[in-house]
Amino acid sequence: MTKTEALWNPDILMVPTDTSSKPEEKKTITLKQASGPVVVDIWPARKPSGATPILLIHGWGGSGSYWQDTARRLSETVQVIVPDLPGTGRSLPVNPPQNMFDQVNTLKHIVETLQLEKVQIVGHSMGAAMTLLLTEQLPDRVERMVLTSMCFFMTDKQAEIYTSIMKVVRLMMRIRFKQMADIPGLSYMMALRYFYRVPNDPDALRQGFLDYLTLDFETAAACAKNATDPSIEAAGAKVQVPALLIACRQDQVMPVENVNYTVDVIPNCQLRWIEQCGHLPMVEKADEYMGILYDFLQV
Repeated sequence: MTKTEALWNPDILMVPTDTSSKPEEKKTITLKQASGPVVVDIWPARKPSGATPILLIHGWGGSGSYWQDTARRLSETVQVIVPDLPGTGRSLPVNPPQNMFDQVNTLKHIVETLQLEKVQIVGHSMGAAMTLLLTEQLPDRVERMVLTSMCFFMTDKQAEIYTSIMKVVRLMMRIRFKQMADIPGLSYMMALRYFYRVPNDPDALRQGFLDYLTLDFETAAACAKNATDPSIEAAGAKVQVPALLIACRQDQVMPVENVNYTVDVIPNCQLRWIEQCGHLPMVEKADEYMGILYDFLQV
């Protein structure tokens, strides 16, 4: 038995009860891995256009929950797939912990298991880095890609600064409990780093904070450690499909001064800026973000 066969049960699809949205909007499946469950939302096209399905990949610290509005809008005409990666959201528990390359392997299996002969990918933050690595593994299946709020490190010093910051973040992650999501004002305070103007949506802010509070620690630490791996930029340099980088001018998470360098590395990559917006444009500037997606993706 191969490693893949050992990890994946051939009877992979299990449909749990889903009360988070109307049945006609989406269905939720669970893929069984030896390391734990992988929960995937599948949004069928309400008015199918025949366009290639779209895979939305979330970033570090979150889950697929913040893609919900994007998925609902795109699924007007095209099928949309939104996983919670192992160790995040509903894809818990996980053992052993998964690093970023393990996450990419999970994404590959999702594409293969759903028999997506072609796929368009929209990745956010670390999910955009995974998009590049996944495209390198499945060059004949990826039709086009959108990278959101992501850039390459230009110097070793930048990578060292990032590593130092993540060491502090890991220490802070040791002090987490779910009830923190219900402490008045704390979700808002945590959101300040990710938004230029924090949305007036307490439920969404709470869900985002809860996703962070429930992350598997070892998986989060392993993925963060991989963020400076040179194979990410190397994969970007090999891209042969239409690519778009969406960058936000007030992003406090990634160094915006590296955006032009990143676009130059990725062959034939387009660039779109969103002004007065932080790290999560699909939430903070949803209409503008969707307009950019509609212009670039086949929908």
